[in-house]
Amino acid sequence: PYGPAPRIEAGARFGATLAAADRRLAQAVVTLREPSETNGFVNAHPMAHHRWLPSIEKGKGLALDELIETGAASFEGGQPWVGDAELELFEAPTEELARLEIHEPIAAYYRQVGVVWDGGRLLESGTSGAE
Repeated sequence: PYGPAPRIEAGARFGATLAAADRRLAQAVVTLREPSETNGFVNAHPMAHHRWLPSIEKGKGLALDELIETGAASFEGGQPWVGDAELELFEAPTEELARLEIHEPIAAYYRQVGVVWDGGRLLESGTSGAE
């Protein structure tokens, strides 16, 4: 709600991009229509994450190399908004995203959230294969 960023109101537009190795893989634009009674909250379910941290010593590999499971300990959310989304997927030599076809966009949602992550579970250690 501050600065030159779009306000959370009908007609506001927000953009996002996804890139890997300096190559744009996807981009999206969401245009808000109106407040919504509900929306999905993906962080409500436990998720798997990689945690990688290189050694401080050059050539010593990873100091931290874990696959973990975490979930939200607590959550607070603002007013959800529903809108329309434009999504583009781009070709890349090592990715298959562009093969996905968008047939029937249903809606886009926006919601400001605050989440507390407190703990988790180690699923496996040394999983990256990095040296």
